[in-house]
Amino acid sequence: MDCINEELSSKLNGIKSYCIENKIEICFGDYLIFDKAIKEDEDELILLTEKTIVEVILPRDAYAVDIELNKLINMINEAKDGTFLNDYTFVSSNTSYIRIDIPIIDFNYIELLHKEQFETSIKFNDITYTVNLITEINSFNVKIAEEGKYSKYTPAYLEGDYFLKITSVGSINNAILDNVFNSYFFELKTTLDIEITIAPWEEDDFTDYEVQKDDELGSTRLRPLLQGKGINELLNIYKNAFNTSYPEQQILSFSRIIEYVSQTVIRKDLIEKTMIKLSSKRALSPDSTYILELNKIFDDHRDLGKDYQAFKITIETCCDILELIEVAPEFLKKTKKITIESKTEARDQAFVEIIDAVTATRNKFAHAKTNYKIKGTECPESQLKEFAKFLNMIAQQTIRWFNMQKEENRIV
Repeated sequence: MDCINEELSSKLNGIKSYCIENKIEICFGDYLIFDKAIKEDEDELILLTEKTIVEVILPRDAYAVDIELNKLINMINEAKDGTFLNDYTFVSSNTSYIRIDIPIIDFNYIELLHKEQFETSIKFNDITYTVNLITEINSFNVKIAEEGKYSKYTPAYLEGDYFLKITSVGSINNAILDNVFNSYFFELKTTLDIEITIAPWEEDDFTDYEVQKDDELGSTRLRPLLQGKGINELLNIYKNAFNTSYPEQQILSFSRIIEYVSQTVIRKDLIEKTMIKLSSKRALSPDSTYILELNKIFDDHRDLGKDYQAFKITIETCCDILELIEVAPEFLKKTKKITIESKTEARDQAFVEIIDAVTATRNKFAHAKTNYKIKGTECPESQLKEFAKFLNMIAQQTIRWFNMQKEENRIV
């Protein structure tokens, strides 16, 4: 290594035995770095630098991957120091990779993965974690090579693999990784309609990726990830809704989100109405009429605990009907007619139509057929798929409303 600076030579010597033991080849031009001196011509030595692009070949890999030398050295050292938590999660001191699958992805988005266009962040206990979706060789693959978890048909690095990359300035807290995955799932699904799933490493498994081409590329900016009291429980329900393709099951899952948030909505409404009443000058010298009026506020909110009323106040509080009309199925005729010019009465009627359909359809699937009587407001069988997408939008808006509430006001 006389041809390179002393610091870089030391770094390369630090990974030399690791690479040789684990059959990791690093090439520059026609030469293997750890095998012989690197020459361009007989009379001229090539000076390697940290920025030099080299090729790395992991065991059983048929193709070399171009990578900056210093990035490669850091990647190998990260693998040496890190460990697998399970067959899909690798963790080092301040970086974690979660192997994922994207069953269907727009062709244009694949190009953006190489430009770090899906980056966002989340904060836990005042520590900020940066989260990104990547498709490139990383320390997960190097660790696979180290532990020999590859085979004749499955090399240590598979081109087209996707990973959730999580980094922090301090040490990674393993306990928050599930929360991060759930939050990132929610943002990708709600912003870009991209679904991600956990993809355990299997030595003899190849995944076929279905690619859809779309000439119009939408916004790729992601919001900061959601977290806090009650959020992970909600996001877990939301994520699990996509474990099935049956709209009936998805409708039940999205309804659970409305139920979960409803108690927070009800308490917020109770507090606001009670505070308004107590701010009246009559509160300074309350008579019996005033006491009865105050009591009626509490009586009314007892009724809100019932399913229909809970769904009603939650959907009316959390949802923007102008956003909902874009995905409303055809049987919701009053809702489909709503425009920005619609009067309050028409919007109220549309909300009633929505709530009637949601509660009736949810009850139809939640109860045994022998115990359920048709109401007439249920979603027709032919539109269940569209109705599930409609409820998906309601669930998204409900979760975002819940996230905006102060943690001390959330009922979980």
